Amino acid sequence: MAISLKKGNSFNLSKSEPALKKILVGLGWEMSSQAKMDLDVSVFMLGSSGKLPADEFFVFYNNLKSPDGSVQHTGDNRTGDDEGDDEMILANLALVSPQVSEILFVVTIHEAQARRHHFGLLQNAYIRIVDVENNREILRYDLDQDFTQYTDMEFGKLTLQNQDWHFTALGIGNQNGLQGFVDKYA
Repeated sequence: MAISLKKGNSFNLSKSEPALKKILVGLGWEMSSQAKMDLDVSVFMLGSSGKLPADEFFVFYNNLKSPDGSVQHTGDNRTGDDEGDDEMILANLALVSPQVSEILFVVTIHEAQARRHHFGLLQNAYIRIVDVENNREILRYDLDQDFTQYTDMEFGKLTLQNQDWHFTALGIGNQNGLQGFVDKYA
């Protein structure tokens, strides 16, 4: 049975799953009945300075793979109509560059301001981590608050501390859009 995290909870993946190397990070959501939105998952692989070591460590729909080969975006889902995960990230923790100490998972709504879209139009939004070797869900974080005023969300992050990977459920809403994250972390 998967560990269920609440906002702000952290979980030591390396201690709990010492053999874990390859993970799938799945993010999913359901639209409310009238909403049609294009959500995008992006990954910021950050160094100890809190910045990208190079632009290529920003993995998103136009840069599907990190330069170290450790993180791969499986592609943009423009409708979110599918069952299960709407967008997925594959990560091989053993291949992450020593320049990277944090991997941040962000979801933004395409043209949110112009279309007046926000996270309050979504239901059952989540992020989960699955062991690729056995397809077992290790942990899950379900957004359980009202995020009506937010157009983008920091869902969670992986942090390397003393050789252990920790996952933290963030659930931090913003109104900065994808460019705001790029400005912050580039």
